[in-house]
Amino acid sequence: MEERRLDGGINQVVQVGQTVRRTVGPWSASVHELLRYLEARGFAGAPRFLGIDQDGREILSLVPGETPGPMSGVLDSAAALLRRYHDVVEEWSPANGSWQVAPVVVGEPEVICHNDVAPWNLIARDSSVVAFVDWDTAAPGPRMWDLAYLAYTLVPLAAPENLGPMGWPSPTAVRERLARVRDAYGCTEEQWDTLLDTIPVRVRAAYDTMRIWASEGRPGWRAQWEQPEPWRRGAGYLRDLAYIETSLDSWKASRS
Repeated sequence: MEERRLDGGINQVVQVGQTVRRTVGPWSASVHELLRYLEARGFAGAPRFLGIDQDGREILSLVPGETPGPMSGVLDSAAALLRRYHDVVEEWSPANGSWQVAPVVVGEPEVICHNDVAPWNLIARDSSVVAFVDWDTAAPGPRMWDLAYLAYTLVPLAAPENLGPMGWPSPTAVRERLARVRDAYGCTEEQWDTLLDTIPVRVRAAYDTMRIWASEGRPGWRAQWEQPEPWRRGAGYLRDLAYIETSLDSWKASRS
């Protein structure tokens, strides 16, 4: 059957019929266990694990839909789906523990985080997010660690000079969109405070993870690190981080 290469920043992914094939890593058994658990619990927001093919690649179900663009209005549904996912896995104790753990301090684990809930890993139908894909970096972590990255990439919390290259208008309604993330997820007041404090730490962790894994020669990560300007060697992350650190107090002061 014909294989069609799918876009992917880190992994080599192909479509074969109504399935997706991907290379496996030391963490894949844990991811497969997670996907089987989600299927058993009736959580439809992830692909199904269907086995291993003759080339040793994992076989995943193809989730119908499209990857949403920046202005597609999926912010609320993405945050709501992440909440449903966290609630499903909160009490789960996996048998396997070989996750692809980032080389940074994450915090006390509350759930198995997806760790890359961002536009490129969303599947939407009718302007609503129905699934998250690319679970390779799933690993234990705090709920707000996951939500912080969603807020960073979907609000987005980007330096003004980065918005244009990302396809976003400048300026964006940051306070309003942050409040929508809070409300769609259903944050308690304590979670909201934790989320805001976590955002700069999470962005720094994304930068450090790319830098370290690129230096180790991990497939795909060096290519991401060596992107052309304006993103070369994580420069986009550092500009965003400076913007976030400058703006954080004003976001905290706005609690509406």
